[in-house]
Amino acid sequence: MDGEREEPIRPTPIPVPMSQLRFVSQDELAVRMEPVKTLSESKAELYRLVKDSATGEHYLHFAVYHLHMAAGGAEEEYHHLMPLSHDDVIAFALGNGDYVYPANWKAAYLRNGPDGGFVWYDPSGADGAEEAYEDAGAAIRERLLAFRRSGVEWSEDEIKKLLDDIDRQLPPGN
Repeated sequence: MDGEREEPIRPTPIPVPMSQLRFVSQDELAVRMEPVKTLSESKAELYRLVKDSATGEHYLHFAVYHLHMAAGGAEEEYHHLMPLSHDDVIAFALGNGDYVYPANWKAAYLRNGPDGGFVWYDPSGADGAEEAYEDAGAAIRERLLAFRRSGVEWSEDEIKKLLDDIDRQLPPGN
């Protein structure tokens, strides 16, 4: 209008909740996480409430500091971020609530790894699974040893059938 150019309207990106991401980079967390309140801190551990500045979601941040003696005393840090409900945030802010890791970390949470970022870990998936995996592993080992001992040259179809049978022996969810 009147020879003036109007600036195009650029939409503001909608922030993606971290619960919707499979991998959260360390850089992304550094930008988005704001400390709210330290719950407990020592030379070896830190518990604090943090807030995602992009979405307003709160997390319980647990950090543990460790000296790796086998690596010449190299310092290592492990971080975990558990999403919190509004009630949990209020309880922790008022000094109530149990937050000690791992006893009170029953829900899925982000934990850091060697690739410079965080991935989701669900501790409920590990409950009681060890025995099922051990049983399946022993059965599979026996099948493979019997296969090896037989000395028979198996056809491609017979090997495929063996592998399909082994797949059926694995615990559900794999």
